[in-house]
Amino acid sequence: MAWVLASAIALHGATGFSSTEPLRLQKATPTTASVACYGAWEAALDLRATFDNPFDPADIDVYALFTSPQGQTFRVNGFYDQVFTRKLDHGAEKIEPAGEPGWKLRFTPSRAGRWGYEVFAKDRSGTARLEPAFFEVTPSANPGFIRRATSGAPYFMRDNGQPFFPIGENMGWAGGRGTYDYEDWLGALGKAGGNFIRVWMSSWNCALEWTSDNKGDWRSGQYHNLGVYSLQNAWKLDFIFDLAEQNGISLMLCLGTYGELKDGGFFNEGQWKANPYNATNGGPCAKAGALWTNETARKLYQRRLRYLGARYGHRVNLQSWEFWNEAEAPAPWVAEMARCLKGAGEFTGHGADPYGHLVTTTYGNPEVWNLPEIDITQTHSYGVGDLPDQGPKIYQEGRRHAAFGKPHLMAEFGIDWRSPDSQYDPDGKAINFHNALWASLLSGDAGGAMIWWWDNYVHPKKLYAPFTALRKFADTVPWTLGHWQPLAIQPLGLDPNATNKVFNGYALGNGSQAIAWIQNARHHWKNAFEKQAVSATPKARMQVSGLPAGRYRLEWWDTYRGTPLRAENVSCEGGNLQFELPELAADVAIQLTPATP
Repeated sequence: MAWVLASAIALHGATGFSSTEPLRLQKATPTTASVACYGAWEAALDLRATFDNPFDPADIDVYALFTSPQGQTFRVNGFYDQVFTRKLDHGAEKIEPAGEPGWKLRFTPSRAGRWGYEVFAKDRSGTARLEPAFFEVTPSANPGFIRRATSGAPYFMRDNGQPFFPIGENMGWAGGRGTYDYEDWLGALGKAGGNFIRVWMSSWNCALEWTSDNKGDWRSGQYHNLGVYSLQNAWKLDFIFDLAEQNGISLMLCLGTYGELKDGGFFNEGQWKANPYNATNGGPCAKAGALWTNETARKLYQRRLRYLGARYGHRVNLQSWEFWNEAEAPAPWVAEMARCLKGAGEFTGHGADPYGHLVTTTYGNPEVWNLPEIDITQTHSYGVGDLPDQGPKIYQEGRRHAAFGKPHLMAEFGIDWRSPDSQYDPDGKAINFHNALWASLLSGDAGGAMIWWWDNYVHPKKLYAPFTALRKFADTVPWTLGHWQPLAIQPLGLDPNATNKVFNGYALGNGSQAIAWIQNARHHWKNAFEKQAVSATPKARMQVSGLPAGRYRLEWWDTYRGTPLRAENVSCEGGNLQFELPELAADVAIQLTPATP
């Protein structure tokens, strides 16, 4: 790795990251003497050392061992940090240093009581450690980290067992206003009841490493080439995490995108020519595909994972790590990097993420989705303005991925991948958006489908009401109780396989109760866009099959307001429950629960 060290030494004089001081670990200064359970504990380290690259643990290794009141020990890596401030300058965000770089530790305790910790440092001159210290953790109502449901159901739950059903959108990157954009978007989404976003670490948003020379590619932030991270962007991502937490929102953090490994592209998104892993930029890979197999490249990626885990792993609102957006990473590489995060296999005892956050990627395939290290399967679904309704397709994708027995998310969707939904929905009716959300909920997906066009469709047209309605309904469903399976639902006397369908109907049951969504099949964006009159469906007798015999309370829900409309009692006999469906101009949701005697 001589090439890495040589470039680092040449660079660090300009960045101010290098140090030639004798190793001295004086003290750790916590920000508070106590912290609430699942709250963030942080300490600044008085540390001087000799190093060329503070982001290379082979050059300088800083970590702490935290011991719980029950005697469990957790290794948490330290990280190099710098504080910045932000301001708007003629409508553009300016991020400026507000202090000198230094070392920090972050930790999130999961139990109340007295915790202990020891801090260690090692550089080329030797090792140092601090005497054990302690802090108190007080009880709290924080539900904890997001996990896969312990029942085996393909849904999410918090550490305290509370279901977590993600409802939100992509917020891949900001415009020139940077975090000020996120402040507006997250405030609006949180107010509407949204609890989930997906953020990219791209060269034009929050990437840690990229080439320092601008080669005409999209970029935002100061970069220092391979293996030397942008502390400005690292601070920016921290700020976004904080904004999200303040608004009750969790993040899927996407660590890279396919454009980094391509040239050209429809949006001119290919950035391989500027990628620091490219050999023409001093990197180890003659071709992009070598990223998956080149040993140096893999070690550098693992080093980045270590920094990410040290800096952001403590965050309870980090829902998952996503390695790639739409890059077809091979299964062996995905498995290795997932083990690196989780501290499994060859990484046992020194995983990058001691908190066990969920791991995913896109695009996957059966070999990837079946990996034990992968927790979430994903799909992206777009048309080219030719698909009248995304709902049926999203439903089918959810059912197809049920075969993997893991939570599935429709992590991106839109009417046309080439242009925003506003082109097909200039009046902001949000019909495709609405239908996709409800179809995903009834498909067995672990969360609502995530629309892509956040900055040029959802926010400018103030289309947040669909999140509110879905959230209100989803919060009433006990997702982690039992195994929710599809139930047959159909209008009696009509062919459910007819080409010219009148209804789209989907239902799920967990063995004791059920939910369903019934849609006028002609109520879709294309008819609205073409100003085609859509007549209401006729009254029909509907049948749901697969419920235990007995009396049920059928509650009708307005899917646009997220409120119950009325309720009635119905009977299930011989596995079939029937009820009268009124005329439908758009759609309706129902809940079936055992009737109170």
